[in-house]
Amino acid sequence: MYAAAITPIRERSNTVDLGAAMEIVDFLAASPAEGISLLGTTGNFLHFDIEEREKLIAFGVKRCPKPVAVNVSHSTLDVTVYLAEHAAASGAAFALVLPPYYFRYCAEQLEAFFLRLGERVGGHLPLYLYNIPFFTAPIPVEMAGRLLSGGLYQGIKDSSGKPEYLEALAGTGATLLVGNDSALCVSRRQVAVGVLSGCAAAVPELICALDVAVASGDAAREAVLAARLGEFIAWLDRFPTPFGVEEACRMRKLPARPETAWLGTAPLEDFRRWFPDWLPQVLREVKGL
Repeated sequence: MYAAAITPIRERSNTVDLGAAMEIVDFLAASPAEGISLLGTTGNFLHFDIEEREKLIAFGVKRCPKPVAVNVSHSTLDVTVYLAEHAAASGAAFALVLPPYYFRYCAEQLEAFFLRLGERVGGHLPLYLYNIPFFTAPIPVEMAGRLLSGGLYQGIKDSSGKPEYLEALAGTGATLLVGNDSALCVSRRQVAVGVLSGCAAAVPELICALDVAVASGDAAREAVLAARLGEFIAWLDRFPTPFGVEEACRMRKLPARPETAWLGTAPLEDFRRWFPDWLPQVLREVKGL
């Protein structure tokens, strides 16, 4: 189970608060999570310049005693290659790669992008496809199958929330990670060998315990913890991604400072009353069940 870290931002800038980010790394390193990921969707990667991402990768990998995955995605091939090479040199466990974002590309062009990237940096560190169709172009499952079977990519993180997507890739021999917490239980029972979780940025104890329950076939424990996860996700869905996760981190005394003035009618004060009561119950259940 990898926890996807948030990225603290300095006020009135798009620069990483590096000291605060190391507190986040320390929190997740001390949790039951087996590894962490940096600069994913939960980590607001698209807001940061290349130099900011370089710094966080270098310091984060050095700081964390556990394996660190790094999202190296960019809107261009050259910068994606550059960030992948930097992640490899920094000692990252593997790199996650989205389709190039914002502009539209056809499936043939996307596949050419992934093939060229794999040829240029696949020998430096393991590459994992990153499918999150809610925010960028989807990776067609047939294309994912070809790329994974071809050997340039060692695995995939699927955040589509559709368990059938990973199930269709079961014969590729690749490492299959579920990246949508709503699909955790089903995908882990079927084919996924692990989880890369955004919810775990704030509640790694819950996600790790639920993952163990599913993997061990403890149906009673799974039912209780899955219900708790469902409660948390229901709140997160009421905010822009990943605001709810960041706010939950802040209520755990972590250095997350989301700007709230623009959220309008989002039920922030209700969430702030609910989470401090909910969290102790969850932590007791994680330990006591």
